[in-house]
Amino acid sequence: MFYLKQLSSTLQQKRMTSVWIFSALFGLMVIYISMIPSPIQPNSYVYPKPLPILEGALQRNTLLQKAKKLFEGQILGPESITADKNGVLYTGAQDGRILAFNSTHLWTITRTGKDVPGCGSFELEPVCGRPKGLKFNKNGDLLVLDAYFGLLKVNVTTGQMEMLMSSKTGIDGVPFSFLNSLDIVESGLVYFTDSTTRWGRRHYRYEVIEVNALGRLIEYNPETGTARQLLGNLHLANGLALSQDESFLVLAEMSVCRLTKYYLKGPKAGQTEIFADNLPGYPDNIKINSRGNFYVGLGAVRYEGVSKLGPFLDLVGPYPGIKNFIAKVTPLFLFDIFVPRHAIVLELTPDGKVCTSLHDPTGEVTTAVGEAYEHMGYIYLAHFKSTFIGQIDIRDIQ
Repeated sequence: MFYLKQLSSTLQQKRMTSVWIFSALFGLMVIYISMIPSPIQPNSYVYPKPLPILEGALQRNTLLQKAKKLFEGQILGPESITADKNGVLYTGAQDGRILAFNSTHLWTITRTGKDVPGCGSFELEPVCGRPKGLKFNKNGDLLVLDAYFGLLKVNVTTGQMEMLMSSKTGIDGVPFSFLNSLDIVESGLVYFTDSTTRWGRRHYRYEVIEVNALGRLIEYNPETGTARQLLGNLHLANGLALSQDESFLVLAEMSVCRLTKYYLKGPKAGQTEIFADNLPGYPDNIKINSRGNFYVGLGAVRYEGVSKLGPFLDLVGPYPGIKNFIAKVTPLFLFDIFVPRHAIVLELTPDGKVCTSLHDPTGEVTTAVGEAYEHMGYIYLAHFKSTFIGQIDIRDIQ
């Protein structure tokens, strides 16, 4: 009996010692982490409540699962799509290439950066380039925003490029850090977004979690070669699109799940108002469709029931300290573990109402859609992480 008591006492002492050692190590780890400088400078932000509910026009469906995968494995990260007057389609890839394609063939037009081994990697993105927004002007030139280099004009026949605005120069003494999306009015004026003045495209996750208003809307005049800032203080200024009559444009403030309307004409010219707020996800690119409505791709989703705890950014939004801790201990690539596998494309009317939505609720075909571009009876789907271009016959979703 004495032996058993002694053994029990010894085991208890060992457990206590283990607890003390663990507590000491944990305390040292907390102190160490607290001393590490945070890579971000987050704000407190409370997202709108209540969360969107997937009902009515937002009702779940499987329409995005009807997409055919074009050029799977031949392309990485098609960001945005446009077409020339002959119906040839164009996109930019993660490795810096500007590509043309039709229903059966894909070919390279040029590159915005250097062609070196490793293009497409996180490390070499600023070297190889990252073409994002693109559209043809009235002269048949392809205007391209490279996230790192600037606003470029590309001759798609020869591949020759001309720098119209350099990111190094920027505007008003502030360089461009993260050029994103563009659109062009009939007169030739170009409107584009600089998502943030702090982060480059590679670190967009930091910009999302910071929820800082450092984005800008820029107007470029090709006749004079000059530009002016129309708006500042935007929360990760992302996609933009002109209305059908060019009286206003809609731009995405991605990190706050909001679309903002900027008036170009009429008595409200130069003024802004909320176009759509409290979206069921984080808006990426915006494209006008044949009905005069706006297709909006959601980079990730947030809605009632998205998870047992709720949307990750909603949960941590009000707490800068928690954000700092997460940024210190979480490698950038692991941030995606918080992103649900549910792709959604919204269709909004010119008055900002969601009229339809397209879903892949399980990520069976695509886990997210950054852009939906309508062209000649098809909807083409793009996303900056995709390994294919999605193609949906519009007749299959009507």
